[in-house]
Amino acid sequence: MIGANVSAFSIGKAVGRGGGEGPFELTYAVQAGGASGGGNGNPMGAGGGGGLLTATDSSTYVKNTAYSVTVGAGGSGYGTHTGNNGSNSTFASHTSTGGGGGGYGGSHGVGSGGCGGGTGYYGAPAGTGIAGPPRQGYDGGIGSGVSPVYGSGGGGGTASAGLNGTSTTIGNGGAGTQISASGLTQKFGEGGGGGGFGSVGLGGGNNSTGGGGNGGNGSVLPQAGGTNSGGGGGGNAGNGASGGSGIILLIYPTSVTATFSAGVTSSSSTHSGNTVTQITAAGPSDTVTFG
Repeated sequence: MIGANVSAFSIGKAVGRGGGEGPFELTYAVQAGGASGGGNGNPMGAGGGGGLLTATDSSTYVKNTAYSVTVGAGGSGYGTHTGNNGSNSTFASHTSTGGGGGGYGGSHGVGSGGCGGGTGYYGAPAGTGIAGPPRQGYDGGIGSGVSPVYGSGGGGGTASAGLNGTSTTIGNGGAGTQISASGLTQKFGEGGGGGGFGSVGLGGGNNSTGGGGNGGNGSVLPQAGGTNSGGGGGGNAGNGASGGSGIILLIYPTSVTATFSAGVTSSSSTHSGNTVTQITAAGPSDTVTFG
């Protein structure tokens, strides 16, 4: 099993058993929605990335059985107080937990989830990620109550914790997990960057791959987590930004087909004898059936 605490995740050739109704090898990555940064007019903590679960299983999945699929939404931003947690994503019996919302103001609330949210200025304990086993993500960073920056904490990511803020720096978001499959290379579950006065905290990948959003400083608005990345939204010296929605990746032999219920949005490609399917939207009642 490959845990979310690794920094890279590569999909190789499946050793599938395509005939009959028996089990076949399937690799999954279930990324939950990221959380939003906190908000109430002072330096705000960043949202944590959504939790990530990955594994390869050669004994569980069989044909002609419907398995549930749900893609979690990102936490909505630009509200007040603690940021909103992201929503869970599910494939079959595997549920990854939405990220924890960023803290606000002084020693006020911060959210825990798959990855923990960062705190606002004046600290307070950071939001916690799910350490497992299996691990889904890491804790957020702690904010600082010292001028001139009053840097807040970065949101936790699926591969590392969010950084603490200081009197001169703002906490960057924790790193996400890189997933590579059939031409897709992206980091998922990055933490958002914290907010403060002056500079800004960077998302877990400087938002270069659509993951965690950068923070804001009152003049520069924070960035939202990228769509279908599970990235956390940036904090701000003001209101925080929204988290990114989640995604589910399924990799299975090309001899196996997948049929989805009407509410699923997906795309597929082939690579080295595998089908790589990205599910970018699915509701609580949606399913995939292999055949």
